[in-house]
Order: sequence, then C-alpha cells, then structure tokens
Amino acid sequence: MPVIKCFHGHEQNVSTYDWVAVLTLDQLVYARDQMDQKIKAAQAQPKRTVWRVSNGITCEGNYREDEFEKAADHLLRIYKGELMKLAPEWIEKPFGYLVFDRQLPSLTPELVTQFEYDNEWFPAKNE
Repeated sequence: MPVIKCFHGHEQNVSTYDWVAVLTLDQLVYARDQMDQKIKAAQAQPKRTVWRVSNGITCEGNYREDEFEKAADHLLRIYKGELMKLAPEWIEKPFGYLVFDRQLPSLTPELVTQFEYDNEWFPAKNE
C-alpha cells in the first residue's frame, strides 16, 4: 500500500484504488505516462536469477543470485525426507511419473528484472 508523506513529514497509507479515485483527468493521464515510463525502464533492466527451493508443494526459500550453494544445501536437506515418504507409496502402487516428479523437492531458477530483485524478492531492510 502506498505511503503518502506531506511536507510536514506526516505519513498516511492510501490504497492505490483510493489514490487514483481522487485524481483529475489530467492527473490520471500524467500518472499513466509516468507509470509507463517507469515500467519500460524496469523491463529494460538486466535480468537477475532467484533460486527457488520448493518442497514439492510450496516454495520453502528464495535465494539471491550468488547464493546457489545455500539453495542447493537447502534442497539436499529436504530431498531425502520427501523421497523416503514417496518411494514406498510408488513401490506399493506405481502412479504417474509426472505426479511423482512434481511431489519431490526441486530447485528452480527464476529470471527477474533488477527492479523486481531489489524491490520484491530481496528488499532492503529499513532499520
């Protein structure tokens, strides 16, 4: 939710919908043009890799581009446990290979823009 700060330093959280609802037509056009420029600049940035470790159902961890070794260690920690649960089920009654594969933990790289990397995946902590 956006935070609007006045020149006195007071802050207020305002939803994007509420903020847009009070703009004039000229302000809407200007805001659209500014957003378009910001989006194009963000999309033109180089891509960065985020290493995503999944337990087979949900994402357990996201690691920075240079932390691939930590991501691999995380995957190894959880892989054996999940395989030990799934293997007996498979042996008892084999089911689809794809289903079996999707239930196992995995490590997946995801390419994101520098903007997303810095603002969504690994935002700087305000201290």
